[in-house]
Amino acid sequence: MARETQRILGYDFARGLAIIGMIFVNFKTVMVAETDAYLYQLVALLSGKAAALFVVLAGVGMTLMYRKAKNDAGKIRKAKIILLKRAAFLFIVGLSYYSIWPADILHYYGLYVPIGVLFLSVSRKWLLIISFLLIIAYSASVLFFNYDTGWDWNTLEYTDFFTVNGFFRNLFLNGFHPVFPWIAFLLTGIWIGKLNFNNTKIRKRVTLFSFTLFVVFKSISIFLIDALNQLWLTQASDITHLLGTTPMPPLFFYMITASSLAVFIISISIYICNKLSHTLFIKQMVSTGQLSLSNYFFHVIIGMLAIKLFFKKLEAAFSIEFTVVYAIVFSVVIIFFSHIWRMKFKKGPLEYIMRKITG
Repeated sequence: MARETQRILGYDFARGLAIIGMIFVNFKTVMVAETDAYLYQLVALLSGKAAALFVVLAGVGMTLMYRKAKNDAGKIRKAKIILLKRAAFLFIVGLSYYSIWPADILHYYGLYVPIGVLFLSVSRKWLLIISFLLIIAYSASVLFFNYDTGWDWNTLEYTDFFTVNGFFRNLFLNGFHPVFPWIAFLLTGIWIGKLNFNNTKIRKRVTLFSFTLFVVFKSISIFLIDALNQLWLTQASDITHLLGTTPMPPLFFYMITASSLAVFIISISIYICNKLSHTLFIKQMVSTGQLSLSNYFFHVIIGMLAIKLFFKKLEAAFSIEFTVVYAIVFSVVIIFFSHIWRMKFKKGPLEYIMRKITG
């Protein structure tokens, strides 16, 4: 029982890391104009990686919930219904503050989860195969549709989001976290949830494989970009987008490196919690992860709006140095708040509301 508890703590710890990572990335995206400054580029390395980890962990959570049903048809049906209700809840919550935070990921969950429900009983092998095929198919599809459609890249605004075509195009193909190919992250999480991380050999094998995969494909991406840019200097920007590991567009090298990095971080998180679960910092980060939904919501509603109300400005109005310091301070507040809250309450504020509404 102790090992099972530590395993779950490892997932929560990784979820806490994902939340902190998204705080830094999202504050940078909104508050700072793009620059070549070293600190800006350092934070930019997290872009798409923290959010991908967040989605992978959602897949893990779905699988654990499904496994609790223990092949009981009635319990399985009930678990799936609850997941679908929660998907609807997240979809509505995410869209409710879209005007404040267009890069919201919660409303995408409204489709990730229902699609993921269809794959909960699929074997581990086929989950990986389907994920890989989705990534390949999407990467090839950019040859047939214009990824830039709907985007004003100067302001990062999706100009026709509130039209039928624009809404579904953004949701499925070229938004901040489009269902295709981001659903591959959720399937990866479902795959992880089916592994027995109590087995040390399996955990070590997964850790080594995921890290190797990340290093190899990141290296190939860097090599190809460097080599091809020397041949076609005028096409450097297009080459970097096609072969790079940035999340927009979410093409092959981004999807593979972000997936493998997420698996690696989860594996390491489980190992850390197995060894250090008694330490205060680990307990605080676990609490942060357990309140991940509330913390994601608060980092927008409180974190960003507080700056706008105090300084009367927000978008591209601050230096990267100020933004990083603010992200650190806000992260510390979130971590302490989460830990204190969990000492008194079982669920976070938004988690409690969601459970009350959806079961």
